[in-house]
Amino acid sequence: MSTRQEILEFLTAGLTPVECRSCASRVLVRKNSVRHTSVQWTTAPAATCPEFAARVGAGELSARVDGCPKLRDSIELAVAEGRVAVPDG
Repeated sequence: MSTRQEILEFLTAGLTPVECRSCASRVLVRKNSVRHTSVQWTTAPAATCPEFAARVGAGELSARVDGCPKLRDSIELAVAEGRVAVPDG
């Protein structure tokens, strides 16, 4: 496996698609532990998420928006339903 392939595998391994139950934004999620969640957007957040759009529209940088509570709830539901795995430890 080439270095590029190894990097891609490291960055994408274990990512699970999750759709927000409120706005239908789709993200890729990986739980690294019970307390740590990685979220990768598949689109520009402000283009699909009303929470991000409102905050960016008010002048906040998208990269500085901590997250969306409705998306967080959707991720927590996906974990509770077993659709997103949480490693032991």
